[in-house]
Amino acid sequence: MFVQDNSINSCLSYIKSRLENQFSQSEIRQIQRAIFQKMFSFNAADLLLQGNYRLTESELLQVRDVVKRLQANEPLQYIIGYTEFCELQIRCDKRALIPRPETEELVWKVLEFPALQKSQAKILDLCTGTGCIALALKNQKSDASVVALDYDSEALALANENATELNLDISCVLGNALDLSEVSTLSNQKWTLIVSNPPYIPQAEKALMAANVLDFEPHIALFVEDADPLIFYKRIAEFAIEHLEENGLLAFELHENLAQKTANFCTNLGFSAVEIFEDMQGKQRMLLTRI
Repeated sequence: MFVQDNSINSCLSYIKSRLENQFSQSEIRQIQRAIFQKMFSFNAADLLLQGNYRLTESELLQVRDVVKRLQANEPLQYIIGYTEFCELQIRCDKRALIPRPETEELVWKVLEFPALQKSQAKILDLCTGTGCIALALKNQKSDASVVALDYDSEALALANENATELNLDISCVLGNALDLSEVSTLSNQKWTLIVSNPPYIPQAEKALMAANVLDFEPHIALFVEDADPLIFYKRIAEFAIEHLEENGLLAFELHENLAQKTANFCTNLGFSAVEIFEDMQGKQRMLLTRI
């Protein structure tokens, strides 16, 4: 067998030896923990205390399959089927983008603002993907009314599955964030918060993308045309200025190189207190503004 004695320790060494030319040591440790936790229900303590525990041949074959898929650049989150996001376990697969840490930062930042402290807030999440933003906000604001919209019916199905698994009551709506006037259930009311992590990567930047993103994650959720990379921000901001409550909040995840242009557009449109925030990496990745 490819792992000499079937033990956890030997299996961990196998994973490291096969992936050390592709991932950092810290990434490998995260991968090891994720494989054993998600596939075999071993926690970090088990890996330390039960290193001599022997896996079955079937379990070892599962590990080898994961390693091969990782070597082919498939994202771990798609292989495992879940990712952690704002204290939730979010199901993820090729139907939608993998939730990122910077998107978590946007959620926590939004929750600091006074508009979200009111009871029965009305929240609209546009380009929802897995539903991670909508579900995280509903989890933190249980009395809020939360609607999640996506143009892709497969992504929306995934968001629905996550809502069901997590027992969080949100409404998932099929619609185009570029033409929200066609979605009467949204345009006939006012919102406390409109939030979006829309497609924002210009087509010209494809060549700069990592293979695990470019080859596996849905391009419809990633890329916009070079001629107007702000198109989603513009259409959503134009909708928001007409459909936010008084003191309501508009929040975006940003392309770091387009942050100031997005802020300028919002200011020119009539929003006040337009603020850009940096993520943990020091990149301008969040914009929050009010009418």
